[in-house]
Amino acid sequence: MGELGSIFDGVPAATGTKGPDLRVQVTVRRSQLKRGESVVVEVPDEVPHGDLLVPRRRGSDDPPGGVRLHLSPRLGERTMLRLRGQGGEHPDSGRPGDLLVEVSVTPDPARRWWIVIALAVAAAGLGLGWLGFAGR
Repeated sequence: MGELGSIFDGVPAATGTKGPDLRVQVTVRRSQLKRGESVVVEVPDEVPHGDLLVPRRRGSDDPPGGVRLHLSPRLGERTMLRLRGQGGEHPDSGRPGDLLVEVSVTPDPARRWWIVIALAVAAAGLGLGWLGFAGR
């Protein structure tokens, strides 16, 4: 049976040698997630690997120097995403590492419109009192 060969003949075996993983961080607001906006994270196109700079493998939707993320509105406050095969390419095998994106979700700033209104009313009251119109 050895003469029949294997269905895997001609397929290069995985050497286990992959390029460097790349780790980046991004902070997004909760409102961005709720609106369904994609988030573009800056990511270098070249990754250090020993004494070399190796190219980073980009996804088809990614702009140069970045990666486009489509995040769920239910994403936790601190999440680590692994984008397999989007790290640096190994100089010999060409096999890319992974891109690890640490996403921090921050709440939207509190709307402080009531402070602005209170200050405007107070300023108007002071202005009217100073002019002698208040209390008549």
